[in-house]
Amino acid sequence: MKKYNFWRQIVTIISLCLYLIVANSQPAFASIHKYPEGEERVMFRSVQSLRDNEDKAWQVVLYKRVKSGVVNSLNLRLVGFPGTELQHPLPLKVAAGNQEIGKANDIWSESDLPINVGEYDFKSIIVKLESNRPLRLNLPVKNQPEIELLVPPFSVREWRVLLDTN
Repeated sequence: MKKYNFWRQIVTIISLCLYLIVANSQPAFASIHKYPEGEERVMFRSVQSLRDNEDKAWQVVLYKRVKSGVVNSLNLRLVGFPGTELQHPLPLKVAAGNQEIGKANDIWSESDLPINVGEYDFKSIIVKLESNRPLRLNLPVKNQPEIELLVPPFSVREWRVLLDTN
């Protein structure tokens, strides 16, 4: 009976190890989704929930629209908690560490989005990202100092994958 229990434990441990290996080999880009918008037009988007330097939640959506294989737009949408009012039409400042990457133009006025939402043209920013280094987004908020939103490396990695997705 002792011999049977020993082998049962060995098989259980090996099975658990194999399960963990297989489970962790799945792609880490589960939040990139594809949405057909027409016969030749598709939207790809990455959705993240991140917290700012005041520990308030933001929904962060990077999306691109592709028509006939050509990228028409690549935008970053930031949805703040209720009561937050982003200042428009100020650009979004983007940095990696102490190095400024650039400013994303505010395109909020081209939409009918509520005031707690920011919409930015992110195409010129995303092409400058050469690594998965974390980003710092400085959000212009009405009647208070800028809010800093940190974008972790796994999100930057996903954004870079989205850029190359067709």
